[in-house]
Amino acid sequence: MPCCADGRVNPRPGLKALLLAALLPALLLAGCGGGGSSRAPEGTPPVVLPAGANVLALTVDTGPTGNSVNRPYASVTLCEPGGARCQTLDRVLVDSGSTGLRVLASEVSGLALDVVRTPQGQPLLNCTQFVDNTSVWGPVVTASVKLGQKSVDPLAVQLIGSADYAGLNGACGSGVSMDTVAGLGAQGILGVGLFQQDCGNLCASVTRNGSYFSCRTAACTSTQPVTAPLAQQLANPVALLGEDNNGLVFELPAVGPDGAATLTGRLLFGIGTQPNNAFDAGLTLPTSTTGRIQTEFNGQMLTDSFIDSGSNALFFDAATLTPCSGTGAIRFYCPPVTTPLSARLLRSDGASALVTFSVGNADQQFAAPLKAALPGLAGSLGDASSFNWGLPFFYGRRVFIGIEGRSSPGGTGPYYAF
Repeated sequence: MPCCADGRVNPRPGLKALLLAALLPALLLAGCGGGGSSRAPEGTPPVVLPAGANVLALTVDTGPTGNSVNRPYASVTLCEPGGARCQTLDRVLVDSGSTGLRVLASEVSGLALDVVRTPQGQPLLNCTQFVDNTSVWGPVVTASVKLGQKSVDPLAVQLIGSADYAGLNGACGSGVSMDTVAGLGAQGILGVGLFQQDCGNLCASVTRNGSYFSCRTAACTSTQPVTAPLAQQLANPVALLGEDNNGLVFELPAVGPDGAATLTGRLLFGIGTQPNNAFDAGLTLPTSTTGRIQTEFNGQMLTDSFIDSGSNALFFDAATLTPCSGTGAIRFYCPPVTTPLSARLLRSDGASALVTFSVGNADQQFAAPLKAALPGLAGSLGDASSFNWGLPFFYGRRVFIGIEGRSSPGGTGPYYAF
């Protein structure tokens, strides 16, 4: 069976956040990472999650096609503006490495969602290319969106693979389009990362920005690059909430070395705004303007590192770990025995936290019966300057995401904390 992951780059310029989405049969064999004051002990059973106005339930399971691993899903409800008719998608990937809600057009039916238009009256289209030459493409539409008990109305949403707008352009004109549930491993992507918009000022001021396009003609058989005002760009829905809008907190239970068939957790909106999202992190890591932090691993300083719930493994380059068979820079590791490792996350003033983790043999972890939570899954990144702290990093921790420009008890975003 294949052992390789596909890597996806967030559309925000300069922010390479991978959504490495392995759609594979699975089992387990590894240990959890360590570090951070809010870490729960290994073996902690899943907790009963209380309801709350700022809570979105998370589930780590095998996904809509039954063969995903280390992927956090949530239910997202789309409504026509004003809420006349609604539809709930229950397998939307929750991704801290991207910004904006993107849903498969094939999964949305019976809703009249208005297409966002340029000043010239043409539809606004969005392109996102991933590092493995896959991409998502589609129009930007306006919807009312419900996340748990919270609502955002209106919200700009990308409809991936809309048949009415097949005139691909830019980076989305080549490679493989991820426009099906089987290809995406989800019904959509809920990007709740560090930033308020997916592209920001670059796309608002530069025409050839690589992310936004419009139709040349009414038939939309060809497209052209355009600028997109901040108000029309895909936005972080958390930043648009009336309250609890300065960040978010991921809470997932710890996973023992034998993995877990499923997990339940929660996403809390806001940081220090409610009793359930009090800031208790041991280390706050302000990021660069492109969302980067520093990781010291194997004697090297990796300045292009990031924390990403949308990546289904820890991804880093290690010559001492045996890669699984296959080709490509991004591959899982298959060491003959489970290998304990550690890395240090550092702040510019010298404060740091040591994180311990174990890397298991991916081929063995992907053996039946399927388990959705694999804390020992890791792979190569093909980038000697990066460490991608994917979903295994989140197990047993409270991970805080501070949104850019918003103040909270952890400081002013963008920052990570745990």
